[in-house]
Order: sequence, then C-alpha cells, then structure tokens
Amino acid sequence: MRRNSGFTLIEALVALSILAVALMASIRAAGVLNTRQSELQSRLSAQWSAENLAHELRLRGSFPGAGLQEQPCPQGRQPWYCVVEISNTPNPNFRRIEIRVYDGPPKQADQNTVARLMVFLARLP
Repeated sequence: MRRNSGFTLIEALVALSILAVALMASIRAAGVLNTRQSELQSRLSAQWSAENLAHELRLRGSFPGAGLQEQPCPQGRQPWYCVVEISNTPNPNFRRIEIRVYDGPPKQADQNTVARLMVFLARLP
C-alpha cells in the first residue's frame, strides 16, 4: 500500500477553525482598542479644559471666596460643562478648588464625570 503525504480533511478543518477563532479574537481586540482610544481622546480633551479653567482662575489674580460655580468650558469641538467647587482650607491663605468636567449640564443624576482636577490657590501678597 502506498501512503499519500498531506493533510486529511479533518486536519485541515481543525486548522481552519483554530485560525478562525484566533482571527475573531484579534478583530475583537482591535475593536476594543479603537473604542478605548476614542474614550481616551475624550478624557484628555476634558482634562485640558479643566486645566485651562484652573489656569484662568490663577491668572485672574483675585482670591476667590468659597462656593460653587457652573459654566461651559468647551475645548475644541467638545462642548464640556465645568462645575467649580471652591472651599476653604485650614490655612486661610489657601483655597481648595475642585473642577469636575461633564459632557453636558450636570443636572442629571446618572451623568458621569469625564474628568476631575483638584488644585490649591494661594493668596498673593
């Protein structure tokens, strides 16, 4: 009897099914990576918006009183909305400023904070 060299139909089907599973996993990983990249770009834009607002507060030169402020803070084409919470610290020469960035007015309870920044502002002499 002569033995033919090569793969049988079963071996070829098993190899193709393993290849198909590996390709599906890599396509899913690429899709998740694309989604994460978009989310990361959005969060980076929101963080820049919070930092711009913090720099603006520093450059005003005034020492703000404690309170809560809400204002739009767009960055590029993103219409961000910032909530600035200014609170007193044990040292009366410093203020704690927390800036939270939302993708719309923060009136909705289920809306997530896109970015958060906390800075301290000192009273200038």
